[in-house]
Amino acid sequence: MDRQLLKACFHNALYIDERPEGLAPCRYTPSQCAFYDALPYGIIMGGKARCASGVTLEFDTDAPEATLLWQITDGYLPHTAERTTTIDVYINGVLRLQEAVTCEFHQPQRSVFALSSGKKNVVIWLPHTHDFVLKDILLPEGFSLTPVPQRKRKVLMLGDSITQGIGSDFSSTGYAMQLGRALNAEALNQSVAAVRFEPDCLEPLKDFAPDLITVALGTNDWSHRTDKADYDKYAVPFFAKLNSLFPGVPVLVITPVKRCRQEPDLPPDKPDTYRESGLCSAIAAMCAPYPQMRCVDGWTLMPHVAGFFRDGLHPNDLGMTWYFNALLPYAQEMLK
Repeated sequence: MDRQLLKACFHNALYIDERPEGLAPCRYTPSQCAFYDALPYGIIMGGKARCASGVTLEFDTDAPEATLLWQITDGYLPHTAERTTTIDVYINGVLRLQEAVTCEFHQPQRSVFALSSGKKNVVIWLPHTHDFVLKDILLPEGFSLTPVPQRKRKVLMLGDSITQGIGSDFSSTGYAMQLGRALNAEALNQSVAAVRFEPDCLEPLKDFAPDLITVALGTNDWSHRTDKADYDKYAVPFFAKLNSLFPGVPVLVITPVKRCRQEPDLPPDKPDTYRESGLCSAIAAMCAPYPQMRCVDGWTLMPHVAGFFRDGLHPNDLGMTWYFNALLPYAQEMLK
């Protein structure tokens, strides 16, 4: 299939990189990826930034089946549980097909998806923990597809592992993926697992002017910053730079959800840091100078019981859905 036609099928990406292996959707600029490559903490931060979190292929077709030729070139380390992901296929808005992604890197893959008869809309959610490269979409002879046009509404989602979808079993069930779908928006998911407030990761985004920005950060800072001053040293400039880059754009700031790992509210080895229960008020104070920013207390968005989490920190599919449902009214109100 013609590469320009294939490129037009991608949604929720900043741009499409043309590689020898095929087309790779990118959520970050090259300089942002270089920033994550150079971060001195975390594991494979640049690799996680190149994952296809939230990216979809969307088209209308009358074909009874579609074959994807693809491969993965990077992502989470093979031995980590977070590497588990899927390709999810929605037909007319319903999740109908699914394929687990368990292949090795740089190995060409062929996936055949049986679609329903007649004309239908197809949305394929790409693996949220892998750098995905599409070589081609093949249809039976005599059939064709039409790419779905880009949506006018745009949402920029900034966050860490929870926003990237870590904890969900499926590529389409993270809270951010559900939120973008419900808002009928091009949802650019700029999140990297383990990241903290990092002002230098923010850049102007050419050809992506958001109508709403969501920010869900701060839990990794609480774990790793030494005290309140160290926390503020990164978080305060982050909000200032975000305001400078996107003046007047509504920003929904979601403070960290309650951890369910029996951790103390105040770490005994860091008596001068914030209490976990105090993160909402601390972050709200940082956002107070910017009238377009609204803080939502993450502790009110999720039950404080282990059954809603994969590991006490990352919501599972049930927790992600609960989180999304609680967050959706705030996002809808701010978009008005």
